[in-house]
Amino acid sequence: MEKRNIVGLGAFQFMLAVRRGLFYAFLTLYMLEVLKRSFTEAMLVMTLPMLANSITQSIIWGPRTDYMGKRKPFIIVGETVAGIFFILLTPHAWSVFTGYDVTDNPTLYAYYLIVGLTILESIWSMSNVAWSALLADLTVKETRGLVVGQIYSIEAIGRMFGVFFGGVIYDYPTRAAGFPYLFYMSSAIMFVSVLVIALAVRETRRVEPTRRNPVGESADFAAKNVLYAFMLAMSMSTLAFASIFRILNYYLRIALSASSLEMSMLSNVSSMTQFAMNPIIGRISDKKGRVPVLRVGFLLGVILPILYIIPRQIIWFIPVSILMGMHRVIFMNVSYSYVADIIPENARGKYLGRYNMVETLSFGVLPILTSGILLDALKSFYSGVGYSGIEVEIFAIACLSFVSSIISLAGFVVFELHRRVLKTKPIFSAYK
Repeated sequence: MEKRNIVGLGAFQFMLAVRRGLFYAFLTLYMLEVLKRSFTEAMLVMTLPMLANSITQSIIWGPRTDYMGKRKPFIIVGETVAGIFFILLTPHAWSVFTGYDVTDNPTLYAYYLIVGLTILESIWSMSNVAWSALLADLTVKETRGLVVGQIYSIEAIGRMFGVFFGGVIYDYPTRAAGFPYLFYMSSAIMFVSVLVIALAVRETRRVEPTRRNPVGESADFAAKNVLYAFMLAMSMSTLAFASIFRILNYYLRIALSASSLEMSMLSNVSSMTQFAMNPIIGRISDKKGRVPVLRVGFLLGVILPILYIIPRQIIWFIPVSILMGMHRVIFMNVSYSYVADIIPENARGKYLGRYNMVETLSFGVLPILTSGILLDALKSFYSGVGYSGIEVEIFAIACLSFVSSIISLAGFVVFELHRRVLKTKPIFSAYK
């Protein structure tokens, strides 16, 4: 890959991670502790936008970018629209539109956020799938794990910056008072990222548009079913991880009395692990194969949900954060590289759109069933058997941890079945 493209892609990924860490790390916490929503309602602010994202990138934007044979225009338009939307979704804009302060009617503002982010994600998803396809276009199989690992290490640094500053700003000058400013900072970062992708990245590998070289639906490529089996396994493990991750900051607040700064520091331990391990694990997967490394990731996914609820002091959560960083490296870097290896070049928009859709559904949509509906049901159960207040929520989250571990175990079983197919079918030997 050209040095110019590595710098441009790295800079874009850095800014993407900064604004995600700034805003999304504290969005669910804001819904729960300021807007006083139930766990189910708090999950809706991620569920509906991610559902819109997954559907539109798979059905509309992925095939469209293949059809045009271009990626950059989709990224530029998507990030520009998102930057404008974030300004319109601020509590200040809400007050201008309605004449009410957020505290006057927190329910309406909560649903304003949910609906607004849902509309936004249906457009913004064009950037997600185009980015995934562009990265695959500009890398080759032999060094993809290393290059993707380097870029995700840069992302880890960005997330550290974002979560740290988000943690500082969120509780400044009083608890949750700084949250509105996270919108403006995220919006500014998006506009700068548009300039980076427009000026610093060049689409050097020409992808043949599918309007000239169509890929058929019935027999796209030999490993299509292997891809789908892997995506099923990945979705289970991702759901298990997301079920706890979505409410982790809230759990740290009620169980360990963590401040937003302490939350950001724990998150950054995970990000530092990602920064250090991304190139190493990426290189190992290039040399030894993606599947053995992915197997370690699936095993970690079974153990992690239980480990979340063991520490009774913040300091003992640090080893858990390190393991969480290892898990994220494998599922972000190696998983992506494995899928990019399998999918043919002129179908990347289409099938990476489906891969992103499965990832988005399992990370952003399905947790409403576990972190939302199930958690509210567990709260009601424990309230009925004599527990009260914070105790109820802590016990409910502990039960959710065991449920998440079982879900992840099911994903590991599916992955092992998928691995057995790879071993027994010579046609798939290149993907081991």
